[in-house]
Amino acid sequence: MSKMVAPPITLLPPVQAPLAAAAAAILDTIDTYHADFLDIARRARRRFESRDWHGRQQDADERIDLYEHALNLAVALLEARLGASLRSQAFWAELKEEFAGLIAERHDAELAETFFNSVTRKIFSTVGINRDIEFFHVSGLRSLAPLEEVVYTHYPSDHDTGAIIRRILADHRFAMPYEDLDRDAELVAREVDLYLWPLVGNVGSYAIETINAPFYRNKVAYLVGRIQAGHHVLPFVLPLYHGERGVFVDTVLLTFDDVSTVFSFAFSYFHVEVRRHDELIAFLRSILPGKPLAELYNAIGYERHGKTELYRDLHRFIHESNQQFVIAAGKEGSVMIAFTLPDYNFVFKVIKDRPVFLRSREVAPKGVTRAHVMSQYEFVRRRDRVGRMVDTQEFENLRFRRARFSPELLAEFVEAARESVAIDREFVVVRHLYVQRKVMPLPMYLENERDPETLRRVVLDFGYFLRDLAAAGIFLGDLFNTWNYGVTRSRRIVLFDHDDVMPIEQAEFLEKPRPRDDDEELEPEEDRVVARPGDFFVDEISRYAGFPTRLHGIFDSTHADLFTVAFWRSIKERVGRGDMVDIAPYDRKKRFRFEVPLQ
Repeated sequence: MSKMVAPPITLLPPVQAPLAAAAAAILDTIDTYHADFLDIARRARRRFESRDWHGRQQDADERIDLYEHALNLAVALLEARLGASLRSQAFWAELKEEFAGLIAERHDAELAETFFNSVTRKIFSTVGINRDIEFFHVSGLRSLAPLEEVVYTHYPSDHDTGAIIRRILADHRFAMPYEDLDRDAELVAREVDLYLWPLVGNVGSYAIETINAPFYRNKVAYLVGRIQAGHHVLPFVLPLYHGERGVFVDTVLLTFDDVSTVFSFAFSYFHVEVRRHDELIAFLRSILPGKPLAELYNAIGYERHGKTELYRDLHRFIHESNQQFVIAAGKEGSVMIAFTLPDYNFVFKVIKDRPVFLRSREVAPKGVTRAHVMSQYEFVRRRDRVGRMVDTQEFENLRFRRARFSPELLAEFVEAARESVAIDREFVVVRHLYVQRKVMPLPMYLENERDPETLRRVVLDFGYFLRDLAAAGIFLGDLFNTWNYGVTRSRRIVLFDHDDVMPIEQAEFLEKPRPRDDDEELEPEEDRVVARPGDFFVDEISRYAGFPTRLHGIFDSTHADLFTVAFWRSIKERVGRGDMVDIAPYDRKKRFRFEVPLQ
């Protein structure tokens, strides 16, 4: 990480000095943050070329901490320079205007405003929005900066699609050669020609445009682009792998659904070396028109501004609808209160004061603390989510009018979440909140789905869900509680409750001991079988609580090995050796490697 240092103090007229120096200190810190951000992105290419996957994970961890590091530095600089003015809201109102003038013509003005707001909230612990000292726009700013960096390359149509693809691949060469560039170009070209046929036939023109920098995630470098054919736009994404014999193209993705899954909220964020993030976001919106803007910012690593965009979206929805926050559909959790707006695509969660079931009056597990739950969500934030764990945004001190909450939800807050939620006559202040994309809980999905082939796909995906998490070194301590799992619009199973995840290395996989004689057969099982924390009896996995018995046969036909100790111990051993896997975020059947014989 680049070492952030305090900028030099410039001598200015007495009245202007404090404001100008403070604004310059914040902006200099932002510039250093962006330089460090791009430096980490630049490393991704070297990691890919050297197959340094562990270094790649270290870079991901470093980038997670980068924003908070910059924020702490900015506050420390201001404390040293401003003295008593640091906590003067009148001073910060003037500073906001000074700062706005500095960033007015910058392409990253929105990111700078988000950082400025983060500084004010860290200093003042603002509840709700303080428009005097914070920037807030219902819609985003329009960049006024000249375009000094073109983020994509235009490839005009050619009678030979393979020739275009070869040029694209040749323009994205690495330190090692392609395994077989001509072969991969032809494999890609025949798929592109198939998708182009309904749009342009044999003679119509088209063009392919690709982002100049690859999108790196885990072991893959994605070339991201689009095909322009008249008024039609098709996504164009090539996943590149570095194999034993060089780089190869794994497949080509040409549909909105496939590319949307690559940019899913259940995958970790990309590293991409592009300075003009605004132009990059505009390009991505052209191929992912239905993707929330917040998720696009998250996808390229600007998660703090992603939070800004998410809050804008929520603000617009609340003011354009008259809906109330209500308790979310599904089984009540003992650890969280989940609530939502009925027609909004996100769900909100607050941690209960203590584990308790309110509505069902079931006995809740003990020993789960607020600190433990928060550490679990932070654990997931730093792991490879492999497309199976829902991304979570964390907010503090949000304020809403009390009238926007249903009486049932307010009652639940009062009974179980007084540490997280404060309620007065007019407002509800949520001191700490998690926000996630809304998915349908798996038991509810299975109860409502009536198409047998769709059911087959989801049931089998549940097995792949468990395998993917295991391969990433994740085990679910509450494996049997299928109410923790959800089904996305693309029919993929994901985990949305993270309070019971654990590193697979901490789990001990066993078979439940059988009674040795008639006397033991008569003993209560809880007296005969003593399980230590972390012990899991694999032969009980087949008893999925909430997983219908009639669907076991389809599941077992493909995933019977998940019921064996050997499977789990082998995965644990691989993870313990440091083996890292990459989970393809698209249908495995689309991979060219099924067609290309390995030599």
